[in-house]
Amino acid sequence: MREKQTGKMLADYHLETFLQCPYKFYHRFVIGKKLSEYSWRQAVQNSVNLIVHQFYSLPPNARSKVAALRLIHQYWDQIPLHLFQDKAHYYTILAKITDHLLQALGKREIDSSPLFLYDQFQTSIEEINVSIKFEVGNWSDRSFTVSKYLLDADDSMVKLYTYLTILFSNRAFGMLPEKVEVITLLDGSHFEFYPEQSDVQLARNYFNELKDSIRTPQKYNTIGSSQDCRQCAFEDGCNFKNEARVEEKKSGYLH
Repeated sequence: MREKQTGKMLADYHLETFLQCPYKFYHRFVIGKKLSEYSWRQAVQNSVNLIVHQFYSLPPNARSKVAALRLIHQYWDQIPLHLFQDKAHYYTILAKITDHLLQALGKREIDSSPLFLYDQFQTSIEEINVSIKFEVGNWSDRSFTVSKYLLDADDSMVKLYTYLTILFSNRAFGMLPEKVEVITLLDGSHFEFYPEQSDVQLARNYFNELKDSIRTPQKYNTIGSSQDCRQCAFEDGCNFKNEARVEEKKSGYLH
């Protein structure tokens, strides 16, 4: 039987939230609770996105470390200090992000405008409407490369972005990226993956497993999570395990 296509959009940030914590995903996207305030992580990630976007919007000959420093100063000043634990925490994060972002941007010698620059794309994957944002993409000898800048990412998050990029590119563009890279700015790590055609089926299997997990809130508590509950905006009153097991509660996001 052919699966009926859901009318809901499944975006990359939905999947990211689900991997961070399925309980947070449930509260935000199944129940629809609103965040009262950004966390420092969200605020810093938003600033990083703006810095990278503005940096690659400059003419190639203007993309220097000095230009990057100016952008860091411009956007970091907009982050409220009270989001951090204290001033020491604020300046520690600033130092790490500045150091690793300057290193990452300084290594890039791109003499043209990016192929993608925080562009949002949509397509249908396995009967699901999927939306993904390609942060920085550039033409390469064989096809193109895609880069993503994050504060941090464990193996599961790197796997998510890699497989989602592979599956989406194959479906929407009819070709695979030559390279997918994830740069994490709190520790300066750099993950690279060079997709092959055989990876498409692996990515498809991964996506289907993730899709099935999202559809079943009753099983969310069996999924491991690295999220620190003490930093979660939904910690107060979070009784997800009991909520998800009550039969009358909402079904999964994709139903």
